[in-house]
Amino acid sequence: MRKTTLTEKLVIASFTISIVIILLVSYFTFYRAKSAILDRTFQQLTSIRVVKANLLERFFENAVDEIKLVKQSKDVLSISSELNSIKVLENPLQKKQKLIISSLFVDQLKKKPFNNIYIVGNNNLVYELKSADLNKHNVLPSYEKLTSGSILNDDVFFFQTENINEDSDNFIYLSSPLINEKGEKTGFIVFEISYDAIDLIMLEKSDINGFGISGESYLVGNDFLMRSTSRFSPNSIFSTKVETESVKNAMKGESGTTVLNDYRGVKVLSSYAKVNIPQLNWVIIIEIDYNEATIPIVNARNQILFFSIFIFLIVLLVTFLFSRRITYPIQKLNSAANEIIEGNYNVEIKNSSNDEIGDLTDTFNKMSKQLKESSLELQAEKRRTLGAIIDGQENERHRLSRELHDSLGQLLIGLKMKYESCLNTYDNKKMLDSNGIEMGLLFDKTIEETRRISHNLAPVALSEFGLRTALRNMINDVSETTSIIVELTNEVENILLPEKEQIYIFRIIQEAITNVLKHSKANKLNINLIKSETNIIVEVIDDGVGFDLKKVEKQRHTNGLNNINNRVTILKGRLSIKTAKLKGTELHISIPIKNKENVAN
Repeated sequence: MRKTTLTEKLVIASFTISIVIILLVSYFTFYRAKSAILDRTFQQLTSIRVVKANLLERFFENAVDEIKLVKQSKDVLSISSELNSIKVLENPLQKKQKLIISSLFVDQLKKKPFNNIYIVGNNNLVYELKSADLNKHNVLPSYEKLTSGSILNDDVFFFQTENINEDSDNFIYLSSPLINEKGEKTGFIVFEISYDAIDLIMLEKSDINGFGISGESYLVGNDFLMRSTSRFSPNSIFSTKVETESVKNAMKGESGTTVLNDYRGVKVLSSYAKVNIPQLNWVIIIEIDYNEATIPIVNARNQILFFSIFIFLIVLLVTFLFSRRITYPIQKLNSAANEIIEGNYNVEIKNSSNDEIGDLTDTFNKMSKQLKESSLELQAEKRRTLGAIIDGQENERHRLSRELHDSLGQLLIGLKMKYESCLNTYDNKKMLDSNGIEMGLLFDKTIEETRRISHNLAPVALSEFGLRTALRNMINDVSETTSIIVELTNEVENILLPEKEQIYIFRIIQEAITNVLKHSKANKLNINLIKSETNIIVEVIDDGVGFDLKKVEKQRHTNGLNNINNRVTILKGRLSIKTAKLKGTELHISIPIKNKENVAN
């Protein structure tokens, strides 16, 4: 199973924390921005609503003030008196009559921003001020309501026509009685206001003034029908029904803002309130499409998303670099620890930080130094111990060699001489010829084997003539007793090596040759002693069957290799083995030269 590295853990932890933080911050930032933008839009809609409501209320207040002012004019009262003196028109097909009034005040009154101004006499004759036409009362819709007896002397009565037919226009009428100086009612004055005048205040078709491309303002009556033209429906007055939550709340006298679906079924932001106009139960609605109003929210969301991704990448990069800064020294420590496990104690890590990791690095370097010193001491102790053991073995070999040569060998020679003397004095020589000769040969073999054993235990040539001669004699013996072709290349003079090192090198080569003879099945064996400036290289190369080095190294009973390795260790040398099945074996041994002056000479 793959292990998760410390860097990966730090990156994952930082990634998780940064994602959570960024999501939380983005969430609250987005919703606060959304709330702020919606609040700002509602405030803007409410401001527009208040302005338009004030304009509308001022418009009707001015109209009421105007009609109250006009009704007191002597010119208007004289017109009503003159109307009352005219005979009532009876023939409906009679051509219209004109009533020409010459008055500066009347001329100024004609210029007022009203669709028309009517003066009605008590005889029900109607005088149109702007056209000077004289008509019957049927020119005025719902004449009875306009001239109702319930209207008091100084009241102004409001009335709205409700013509759904597109060919007929709708108007708003303001009616007030005319009272002469005697307190007598001489008629009525009526102001006719077109809804076009209302649209001049309410209708917005431009994308400026805070309405955008979908904002609109309109009026709704208590019958839930529009009283102003919709931006999206030109013929909406008294034809478009609006029964939304905003209208219903405004009809109750409430004012406020909300999000809802408008009369078109489109989601909008809505601001609503009731209009303060006497006798007109109207509400004013200001709305803008939700999608258009939330465009800044979408932009804010995209910006928040962009900056969140940007910040996340920055955090991820910083986290990765920071984690690498933390884990890189730990990885170096781990790598150095593995090298120490493999036996390399010359490891020292450069400390570049002044923190806990720096303290750990210093402690590791101290530990590595102490381990190196301890290892050197152990190696020296091991060499001393091995040296003492091997030197003891060599001494024992020499002692056994001397015992065999001086004691057992002499006894065998003396026994042979005694035996030969007995043969010469024995009478029945024929009887002893065959057995005697056989016994004599046996004595010779025993004496020869004793000499061979004595020679192997402590070669006389090694102690008397040095390593070169001892190696040559040993190789000659191998060539004579086996079928292996042995070649020796020796560049090393005896003077280069102390006697003890010569013995160790001889034993190493002797052990290697023994292993070749026992296991390799080789046909050819090369032994090379090569001299360099600082080392002596010993190579033993055969063309035998080879072996599995890893398998052999795990076996503890491989005394041959152990003996070679122990002697190499005592000499502070290095041993390497290169082998493979059916590809022979190569032993390379490098031994440092202690007496370097002899090498130079």
